[in-house]
Amino acid sequence: MKPLLRTVLFVLIMLFTISMQSQANTPVKVEWFGHSCFLLTLGNGTKILIDPYDTSRIPYELPEGPVDVIVSTHDHFDHNAVDAIHADVILHASGDDSTFWGSNGDQAIEGRSDLVYMLDGKQVRFQTVASFHDERSGELRGSNGIVRISTDGMTFVHLGDIGTALDVDQINALLPVDVLLVPVGGYFTVNAEGAQEIVKAINPKAVLPMHYKTDVLSVDFPITGVDDFLKSYDHIVRHGSSTTTFHADNLPAVLTIELLKYHGQK
Repeated sequence: MKPLLRTVLFVLIMLFTISMQSQANTPVKVEWFGHSCFLLTLGNGTKILIDPYDTSRIPYELPEGPVDVIVSTHDHFDHNAVDAIHADVILHASGDDSTFWGSNGDQAIEGRSDLVYMLDGKQVRFQTVASFHDERSGELRGSNGIVRISTDGMTFVHLGDIGTALDVDQINALLPVDVLLVPVGGYFTVNAEGAQEIVKAINPKAVLPMHYKTDVLSVDFPITGVDDFLKSYDHIVRHGSSTTTFHADNLPAVLTIELLKYHGQK
């Protein structure tokens, strides 16, 4: 085959591959129910719920369910209510050893750090990275599993209740990140300044703040609001609802903070 013809064929194949990948990627809707609980809905209707809470103590609403996958970043009441809604797959992230445990129907899951599922024809990859809930190596509040979800040409990272700065190994394990879900309210997690440092280190396309004080939480719940975190950013989108949508072909060109309203009060 002549070199020119070979080059032309190669270019055509690459363009076809890129086109097919683009067509395969569909929008992912992200809905914030409150606290650290988000529902990711893929283009095929697959639903992934992260960090559901005990609504008797964290009085935001939860989805009506069922969902396809529930992921819990750590075993605290405001992040681990995995029995509140039916799901085929339940994944608990272990912050001790960067693995998942849980179940897929009747099949137990244990000791897996990297899981790939075909969910109604859509490939979704789940990874977890060990971290600490506090600045004293977990002495105060234990461990925390950071969760990385890759699908539709994008990567979403949920930091759970991260309580300290990330080290180089953790950052490298998470990169690249398109959408970062980060706690900003302090006390139990990093505060606004700590969250800003993590955002700077990871450099995502979009950031969704979470785990901050709203009018739903009791006055003595010791976390702060979101305003201190927002002060350092120029590009802020204040949504009028609890949802936003991301597409791999239309991610923000500059770092953008997307501020959602919580779904509703219990």
